[in-house]
Amino acid sequence: MYLATRILVLICLAAACIRADDPVYEPGGDVKPPKLIHYVEPDFSPSSKEAYVEGTVKISTVVTVEGNASESRVVSGLTADEDKSALEALKHWKFSPGTKSGTPVKVKVTIQIEFHLL
Repeated sequence: MYLATRILVLICLAAACIRADDPVYEPGGDVKPPKLIHYVEPDFSPSSKEAYVEGTVKISTVVTVEGNASESRVVSGLTADEDKSALEALKHWKFSPGTKSGTPVKVKVTIQIEFHLL
């Protein structure tokens, strides 16, 4: 039993390593962008609400073949709190993966998350 479990873990780790080396594409030509299918609203910090801060956080991310955002980083921020909130919310978003010639691939995209007061 112990040996079977250990082999399974090694196989999973090896598969993850192979996937990590897959090329990352950008939308265009036969590379179709991922599509958002589940959105989680980021929190708007109380201090920004009080100061009437509004704007956009731009995030560069790679959408994996599983439809998750990875390697996310803020390209253009708003405030430290909103930048952090946008990155945290993005971790919970789900996408249908981008494709190259119909096959799911990793695709690098820039996402804009808007913070506006009503």
